[in-house]
Amino acid sequence: TGCSLPNAWVSKQRKEKRPKSTLWDLDVQPLISSSQWLQRHGLKRNKLSLSQILSQIGFQHREDYVSTLGKFVASRYADGLFPQYLRAQDGRVYNLTAKKELILHFVDCLTGTIELYKQRMEWVTSESRQIFGVILESCITIVLDFGTVCRTEYDLCRDALSMVLSQQVTQLAKFNLIRTAQDLVKWQQKAVPVSEYSVESAVKWLWKLDHMPPISSTSSTEALLEAISDKTVEAVYYFTVGDFPKDMKQLLLQKVSNSPYPIHTVSFNAKEEETILFLKELSQLTSGRFHAFAERTDYTDIIGPIPKSEEDGESLATQNSRKLKGKVPLVAGVREDVFLIWKELEEARNALIQLQNILSESDQPISGKGIVYSSFQKDIIVFMIHLFHLWAILINCQLKDDFSF
Repeated sequence: TGCSLPNAWVSKQRKEKRPKSTLWDLDVQPLISSSQWLQRHGLKRNKLSLSQILSQIGFQHREDYVSTLGKFVASRYADGLFPQYLRAQDGRVYNLTAKKELILHFVDCLTGTIELYKQRMEWVTSESRQIFGVILESCITIVLDFGTVCRTEYDLCRDALSMVLSQQVTQLAKFNLIRTAQDLVKWQQKAVPVSEYSVESAVKWLWKLDHMPPISSTSSTEALLEAISDKTVEAVYYFTVGDFPKDMKQLLLQKVSNSPYPIHTVSFNAKEEETILFLKELSQLTSGRFHAFAERTDYTDIIGPIPKSEEDGESLATQNSRKLKGKVPLVAGVREDVFLIWKELEEARNALIQLQNILSESDQPISGKGIVYSSFQKDIIVFMIHLFHLWAILINCQLKDDFSF
């Protein structure tokens, strides 16, 4: 039948709202792009597009060109034999030959697929992914540009970065952190291998950074140049908070637009539209991606750098995500990775509606002859089809003889 269900699709809890304490299914959370994810779980890959399903539960009603009549004529051999389905998109008619059980099987497949897509969309747009997106590279450097934020927002930024380290960086191969300042602050000289110890060390280093070190107009540019000088990294993530002067923008474009590595820009609470547009431009010039997060709320109970133990029932990332409530600024546009999943989700929903309509319009029994025919009956139908085509050929030849002189 072409339907292969991953674990998430057959879970008994798939229709229930998942508690926050429940772990994401393994099929939902790979650190890959949405296009790559859909290559594994897309409708066509699993033979679940509407056209693929229709070809598995029936066959297209033929329409051939009759030269003597000078027009297309629909065949009549199946009239009354099969229930028919008309595709509104292209006007094609399908004769339905499958048992109702098979159609119900595809309904179940699509229901599970829709739940999987909804989970992926929720995962992509929650916790650390709502800020950084999905980190696709295995070796990265994150440049931290906190600007002149207040103490409360500074702590919120470190909450966000702690969550990125614990949720995504732990799955990479190498990483490094660089903080913009008049005197550059580097966690390590070069990117180092990821381990439980190195990630914990990076989080502690992050929370020991001074709130307002001296900065200059060239601090951001120098930090990015230092990051791209590390030949071991595959990409640089530029995490910038708030807005910055126009002279800094021009200098950044001059110095780093020809970066050998993608520079993915991450805007955190920018207030000016020009800042977001500039960061989008910078990422595009370096073949990078752009993400933006704004409208933060809830500064209460700021979490320190040390995660809570497993016995406490909640991780640092879970608590931090509760404080990081916001959304993508309108000027930032729709995230491509989210749009691709949404588009596939809508196609799956439409296919499900069409199958449900087919079931509701069918008054055939679930088993027995119903709307499916035995092999003997199918042989008769095939014979009738060949006989019809032979008859059409003979009539065509006869007409030619009658009008020949």
